[in-house]
Amino acid sequence: MKSPNRKPYKVRPVPIAQMRVPTALVTQREFRKAKGEHIAAHYDPSKVGFLIVNHREGLYWVLDGQHRLYAMRQNGMDSESIDCEVYDDLTDAEMADMFIGRNDRTPVDPYDKFHVSCTAGYTRENDIRRIVEANGQKISRQRDEGISTVGALTNVYDRAGAVVLGQVIRTINLGFGGDPIAFDRSIVEGLGLVYNRFNGKTNEKALGQRLGGLKQGARELLRKAEAVRERTGNQKKHCVAAVIVETYNKGEGPTNSKSRLPSWWKETTVS
Repeated sequence: MKSPNRKPYKVRPVPIAQMRVPTALVTQREFRKAKGEHIAAHYDPSKVGFLIVNHREGLYWVLDGQHRLYAMRQNGMDSESIDCEVYDDLTDAEMADMFIGRNDRTPVDPYDKFHVSCTAGYTRENDIRRIVEANGQKISRQRDEGISTVGALTNVYDRAGAVVLGQVIRTINLGFGGDPIAFDRSIVEGLGLVYNRFNGKTNEKALGQRLGGLKQGARELLRKAEAVRERTGNQKKHCVAAVIVETYNKGEGPTNSKSRLPSWWKETTVS
């Protein structure tokens, strides 16, 4: 049975000259020239399969197959027509949703998938982007230009929700001045674990300030966590969480103080 959310398509010949590739990270992944060159160098018409296109405003926008299209053009096929699965007048959101659905069984770079999911109107990805930008950061493939660990952001959001994700980003901003190193996957997830477990018990501002007191900043936190990992064999994110709790407690007075957090390893279930 056809999904009620899917528009019908027809297989028909489409002139290659009328095909266009949409803007990257809107409804399509980024183009990888090396992949296109490899397909072009080993081009075999019998193995190409159908490209999927959206016919809109007189042009055919590629939903799936931009690297194969590149290979065809490299092999001098610009004046030819090929059979394609053709949809008509899909919106950008429908194109993005189609791309995600069609590539669900094949690897798609998480960064590409995140941005295309935003175009598709997916609540989770748009909420994550909103939280990141509301806290003065942006999502970027390059670590020195923003937060590149979209998988870690998604894991924190899925595990603990929007409030905790906001706390994580603000704490990193306060404690490490937005140092790109501090948005390491294990730090993002480790902070998320701490805020999720000790919901309402952790003073966000105090934690940020105490992490900021580490002489070598995020690098010191990661180094200490790696030492714990080597000693205990636990996952890096849990080791980061343990070091964060220890750092937080150093400013919370005597060991019997009610404001101190319990040891991270007490009743920890690694997941």
